[in-house]
Amino acid sequence: MDRRRKNILITGGGTGGHLYPAIAVIEYIQKNHPLANIIFIGSGKGSGKKLIPDMGIEFYTVKARGIAGGSGPLKKIINYILFIIYLIPGFIRSANILRKKKIDIVLGMGGYICAPVMLAAIIRKIPFTLHEQNYIPGRLNRLFSGRAKYFFTSFEDTKRFLGKGNKNIIFSGNPVRASIKDSDNIPSDHKKWGLAEKRFTIIAFGGSLGAKKINDAIMGLYKIFKDNNNIQFLLITGNRFYDSIKDDLEKRRRSDDKIIFNIFPYIDEISQIYRIADIVIARSGASTVFETAAADIPTILVPYPFAIDNHQFYNARYLAEQGKSIIIEDNMLSAGLLAENIKRIMEDNMKIYKKMKNILPAIPLMDSQQIISDKLMEDHIG
Repeated sequence: MDRRRKNILITGGGTGGHLYPAIAVIEYIQKNHPLANIIFIGSGKGSGKKLIPDMGIEFYTVKARGIAGGSGPLKKIINYILFIIYLIPGFIRSANILRKKKIDIVLGMGGYICAPVMLAAIIRKIPFTLHEQNYIPGRLNRLFSGRAKYFFTSFEDTKRFLGKGNKNIIFSGNPVRASIKDSDNIPSDHKKWGLAEKRFTIIAFGGSLGAKKINDAIMGLYKIFKDNNNIQFLLITGNRFYDSIKDDLEKRRRSDDKIIFNIFPYIDEISQIYRIADIVIARSGASTVFETAAADIPTILVPYPFAIDNHQFYNARYLAEQGKSIIIEDNMLSAGLLAENIKRIMEDNMKIYKKMKNILPAIPLMDSQQIISDKLMEDHIG
């Protein structure tokens, strides 16, 4: 067994969906594998550029661009050209980092940032592993899956979308941060967020960047529930939408309204929010699906319709089939339909809510961090 320090490079996209599972793995490695030295490559966008260095991890950025998007053939061609243009300098910088830091193994947590890093690992003959958060694997993960030393999946059924000859697939589940897994041990603090302790609490957000469609629908609920003193809303708008939503809310508010309705641009302490949530309304990225399952929160999920291969729908369906979630398609989303579902959940002394709440987590809550970390550290002591 090797007792020298093992240099592990972790990389993942700029959104929370890829970042937070990576943080969960880093937390576990730092606690349980003192001989591991972690380096992180990110996009430089989003909260990762602050959160990762705050964990004492070296953080590097490389140029990269995704392929997704574009409704017409010309737009798709342009996106592919731009992807390649960004890939070249990203690959060169990634290869230099791998060489200078003497990386032993790479873990890709998904997102376009993985493309130049994985390509550099292949060229430099450094073993790499991949983790797929979604039910249907993304294009880049499918492309690199056959060359990966290990390919970790969040959902057991994901393996059927990969090559039958792939013997490197490991069903690991999706890593969830310890603070969320242990959210029941966090004191509930409604006052911190301007909320009342005994009201039915609905938390809404559109992912780490926010979602206008969800924001608009939630804002429409203000008028419907303004005379209701049993309910309260906390809407996380996303930084880019906050000012306009704030102006809209100020116009709607009246001094005699009974509803409690608060907004925030972004909240880092999501475990505290999950602790006070009775229902979460959100997109169905894998992190949201796994985190709400881990925190045992019923959900109303609105899959992002333009996700590649419609993977957010399949993420949501996994929960809905167990009775833990209600799905509303994006093109059907409205304040009226949301209100109808909320009222139905709350009616008859919370009968449906209690049923949803009492269902055991639909997703196997495995020791995902340990499964992934131990594979990264195999053949090493410590």
